[in-house]
Amino acid sequence: METWKKMGICFIMSVWMLSLASCGDDIVNYTMENTDEALCGKLWIDDSYVSDDGFPGTYQLRFFEEGDGQEITSWQVDGGTNTFDRNITWRWTDSSKECLQLTYPDGTSRYLENVWVRDHYLSAQISGRMVVFVDANYQH
Repeated sequence: METWKKMGICFIMSVWMLSLASCGDDIVNYTMENTDEALCGKLWIDDSYVSDDGFPGTYQLRFFEEGDGQEITSWQVDGGTNTFDRNITWRWTDSSKECLQLTYPDGTSRYLENVWVRDHYLSAQISGRMVVFVDANYQH
């Protein structure tokens, strides 16, 4: 019986040692925080935009340093395209940098919540709908 106990302990220790030395990715310490540098200086395009009247189109955002920006919506209508282009100001709502407030010239605001900015993608929840923008310069 003593031999079986020793073998069991050796087996458990072997499994434990193998788990410590197993192949796999090392834990990398990096943050997934959004930055102004990743957000600004790009044209972000959402090709799945649908107008209030149900017409397909595009929704574009540009963010510039110092809080200025541009919003362009365009959609197809009979015989042409409607385009609405307006300047915005933007700011992160808090230090977590997960919510953007867009403010329009008339003083109204829109919020982009649960924002994630990556190299070529910007995702956010806008009015309860998840939207994914692609950097216009990204060729995939």
